[in-house]
Amino acid sequence: MKRATLCTTFVALICSVGAAQAQSYQMGAGTENRQWLPERVHVDNPPLRLPVQIQDGVTITARDGIVLDARLFLPTLAPGAAPTPCVLMSDGYGRSSNTGASTDPVLMDIASRGYAVLHLSLRGSGKSGGTATLYNQFGQDGYDTVEWMAKQTWCNGRVGMVGPSLLGISQWLTAKEAPPSLKVIVPQVACGDCYGLLWYPAGMMPGPGREARKLSPGAEAEYQTSIQHRNLDDWWRARTTLDADVKAIAARGVAAFISGGLDDYITPGNLRAYEEFDSSRKRLLFAPHSHGWQIDFLQELQVQWLDHWLKGIDNGVEKAPKVILYIKGADRWRYEADWPIPDARVAKLFLQAGHSKTINSLNDGALTAQPAEGASVTLPYVPGSGPALPVLLSATVGRSAGDQREVETKVLTWTTAPLPVATEVTGYPHVSLWAASDTKDGDMVFSLTDVAPDGTSTQVVQGYLNVPHQKSLSDPKPLVPGEAQNISLDLLPTAYVFHSGHRIRLALAGAASSAPGLPYPQGPGPNPAAFTWTVMQDAAHPATLMLPIIGTAGEPLSQLAKVER
Repeated sequence: MKRATLCTTFVALICSVGAAQAQSYQMGAGTENRQWLPERVHVDNPPLRLPVQIQDGVTITARDGIVLDARLFLPTLAPGAAPTPCVLMSDGYGRSSNTGASTDPVLMDIASRGYAVLHLSLRGSGKSGGTATLYNQFGQDGYDTVEWMAKQTWCNGRVGMVGPSLLGISQWLTAKEAPPSLKVIVPQVACGDCYGLLWYPAGMMPGPGREARKLSPGAEAEYQTSIQHRNLDDWWRARTTLDADVKAIAARGVAAFISGGLDDYITPGNLRAYEEFDSSRKRLLFAPHSHGWQIDFLQELQVQWLDHWLKGIDNGVEKAPKVILYIKGADRWRYEADWPIPDARVAKLFLQAGHSKTINSLNDGALTAQPAEGASVTLPYVPGSGPALPVLLSATVGRSAGDQREVETKVLTWTTAPLPVATEVTGYPHVSLWAASDTKDGDMVFSLTDVAPDGTSTQVVQGYLNVPHQKSLSDPKPLVPGEAQNISLDLLPTAYVFHSGHRIRLALAGAASSAPGLPYPQGPGPNPAAFTWTVMQDAAHPATLMLPIIGTAGEPLSQLAKVER
C-alpha cells in the first residue's frame, strides 16, 4: 500500500476537490466531494526554536513519600521572560529505558518550541522508588507530578501531557485523578479501558503480547498481577478509565488530542475514549499505522494542540473538523466532522446458507441483501489445533498482508457477489447472529476480508467475543449447552474502500492466532476449553452483518441478489 507523505494541520485548510479527483485513486462511490486532503499540506506552526538545557536527577516526592526520578528539558528564554507552560511525559518503563530514550527527541523538540518538559520515571521504573505492578498508582503519581510542576519557577501553572502506548495510558489515568493544573492530554496509540480492549479483549483471555510483558523491562510484573483478575473488578476499575471517568475528564475542560493506527491493537481503546469524551475540546487522528509510530505531521499537530490550549495561540484548531482519518483502499487522508462519521448509512447483509461458490470453506455461505431460510452450520474448536483465524496484529508491522484463503477453508465463511461500485466502510461493522455452544463457554473470532477478482482474500478488520462475557465483563454468565442465544458485537473500527468488482467476506472461527512469521503478535489468547458452535440461518434466527457505509454505495449493496442454494 502506498504510504502518504503529506503533512497536514488542524488550522484552516484549502483543499482542492478537483485536484483530488485528478489523482488515480478509487474512492468510495459518492465520497468524491468529501473533504479529501491533498498529498502535501503545509503545517503552519511558528518557526521558533530555542536552545534547550537538560537537567538529570530531578526528583519529585509522591504523596506516600516515594521519590520519583525525572529529566527536565528547559528552553533558554530571553532575560526577564515569563515562565512557560509545561509538558509532562510519565513513563512506566523508566525514562532511561529503550522506550524512554526513544521519546527524548520528541521532548527536546517540544521544549525548543517554548515549553518546560519533564520526563518522569513512574514508580518502580528507572531510578524511581516504589514497586511497579500493572499501572500501579500511575494516576496518583501523575497528579502529584503535575501539581509539583505547576508550582515550579519555570512553569506558568498550565500543564499538558504527551506520550504513546503505556505513556498514553498514564495520561488517561492521571486525568482521571483530576489534577487542577492539567489542561491538555495527547494520548497516542493508547487505551482508556485497558481491561476490555487490551488485556481481556471482549472478555477473551490475554494473548501472547500480554504474556510477553513478563520479559519487558519495567513491565515484568504486569502479567502476573493482571492474570489474578479475570473479570472487570475493583482492582481493574482503579487501573482503567471507563465511560463515566472519560466523561468526567471532559466535563472538567481538559482538551484531548487522541490518535492511533488502523492496524494497531491498542488504538480501539483510544477511539472509544474519543467517543465517550463529551466535549468540543477533542480531536482525533486515525492513521494507517501499527503500534508505536511517530511521524512528523503528528508531532506538528501535537504542538499545535499544545500551543492553543496551553499558550492560547489562535491557530484555528477549534474551528477545524474534529477528525483526520486515513481511508485504506482509497489511500488518502480526509477530514470528517466527528467519529463515528455522523452521516454514515448502515447497510444490512444477511448470512445465508446459499453458496457463494468462491471458496471451499466449511459452508461457503453467502452474504446477500435478502434473508433466506437455511440449515444451521457447525464450527468446532479444539485447544491447540483450532481452527483459528490469523488476525493477531504485530506491534511493529501491523496486520498480516497474506492471502487468507488457506485458513478460511477451515472455518465458516459468508461472501457477497462482486460489488457493483467502490464501497467505503468506515466505522464499526456489526455482527448479529444466533448460535448455541455444546459447553458452558465459547469464543467467537470474526475476520472481515476483501476478496479480489482473482480470489485473493486480504484482511480488513477483525472482532472478538467471549460469549459468557457478552452482557457483563464483571459478571459473566455460563452458557446453557445447546441453547441458542443472540450474539451481537461490533468488529474493531476500520476505514476502508472495497473496490468495484471485489467481494466482501466474513469468516468465523473459535480463536485468534498469528500469521506465520508475524513478529510480536498482539490480541486475545485461545480459550482453554473445547467447544462446538451451531450457527442458525433461518427466518426465526436471522444472522446479519451491518456495514457503516460512507457515500452512496448502500443502495447498490441493497440490490445484491440471492444466490443458488
